[in-house]
Amino acid sequence: MKIRNALKLTAVLSMFVMLSSSLGCAFGEIYWTDPLKREYTLGEAQKRYTNLVRFGAFTQASKFVDPKLATQFLDNFPSSEKVVFTDSESERILFNEDGDRAEATVRVTYSAYYTSSPVVFEIVETQTWYREGAANNWLVRPEFDGLANFASN
Repeated sequence: MKIRNALKLTAVLSMFVMLSSSLGCAFGEIYWTDPLKREYTLGEAQKRYTNLVRFGAFTQASKFVDPKLATQFLDNFPSSEKVVFTDSESERILFNEDGDRAEATVRVTYSAYYTSSPVVFEIVETQTWYREGAANNWLVRPEFDGLANFASN
C-alpha cells in the first residue's frame, strides 16, 4: 500500500513538473536569476539597434543612443546611398559586476562596402548599454573603430 501511494505521488509530481516546464516554454523563457527580465529586455534592444544600424536606418537607431550622444552618432554616418552594410556579428553581452544588471557591454562587427567600390571592410562597435534606476529602458553609448575611414569617403 505504501509503495502504491509513493508511486502515485511520484507520478503526480512528475506530471506537475512536466506541465509547468511546458507552460514555461509556451509563454517564453524563465529567468531564475533575472526575475525582472533585464537581460531579455537588453537583448531585444541590442538586437533591434544593431539591425537598424546594419540596414542604414541611423535616424531610427539614434533613438536607442544616449540623448547626449545622439547628434554626434548621426553625424558619424554618411548617407545610406554611399555605403551598404552586408552583415553584422554580435559577441556575447557581458554584464558589469554590479548586482543590479544596470550596465553591460557587447562588441559588434559590421561588414560594409561603398557603392563605388566592391571592397568589403569591417567596422567594430563597442556598445556600452545602461539603464537608470529599476526601469528596463536601455540606452547605448556606442564607440566605433574604423568608422572614421568609413565616414570620410
